[in-house]
Amino acid sequence: MDVLALIAIAKYTRHKAADVSSSKLAGDLKVSQQTASRRIKELESEGYIIREILPRGQRVKMTPKATEVLRRIHVDLDKALKDLDSCVYNVTGEVISGMGEGRYYMELSGYKNQFIERLGFKPYPGTLNLRLKTEEDIRGRQILRDIEGIEINGFVSGERTFGPVKCFIAKIDGVEGAVIIPMRTHHGFNTLEVIAPENIRERLGLNDGDIVTVKVIT
Repeated sequence: MDVLALIAIAKYTRHKAADVSSSKLAGDLKVSQQTASRRIKELESEGYIIREILPRGQRVKMTPKATEVLRRIHVDLDKALKDLDSCVYNVTGEVISGMGEGRYYMELSGYKNQFIERLGFKPYPGTLNLRLKTEEDIRGRQILRDIEGIEINGFVSGERTFGPVKCFIAKIDGVEGAVIIPMRTHHGFNTLEVIAPENIRERLGLNDGDIVTVKVIT
């Protein structure tokens, strides 16, 4: 079955017979008129449309079989798009100590004010750093870097320039916060940084070497 041709025809028929020429369908599908004509005949032979030949063209109507197929496609697409709109990545890593730079950056007003405005919370001055060990988890971080997130703009303070940061809402064992992906960082691709309105280490009793899973909501 040619799904694209059936959808194009459905736009004209809307549960009733309508004039659908092969040239009109060819324009919609960006194919030749001969190809469009062949697809119409195939849909007719497969029982998806009823075609009536007229002196100056043809009239087409979808069958209940076609309506059921399109309804099923609609449900599947709707579910798929909802899953894409709210996708959860589980990224697992080992708790490691940072170099204390997280505290410095979290207290910069250029970042802090944007975090409050766009994430809805004032971050605790410090980040929870996780070392990613598996290829799947490292690839998950790479995906986060490449897809759309909550943008924190870079800024200039004094003589220093601070780069933009991409954020994603995240949870760790009930603690709500955000994963941050600095566009410029000395960390490698195997490090994930998490911020929250509270000290995650203290709240969850974490120590270096503990393994935790971050649920990242895109």
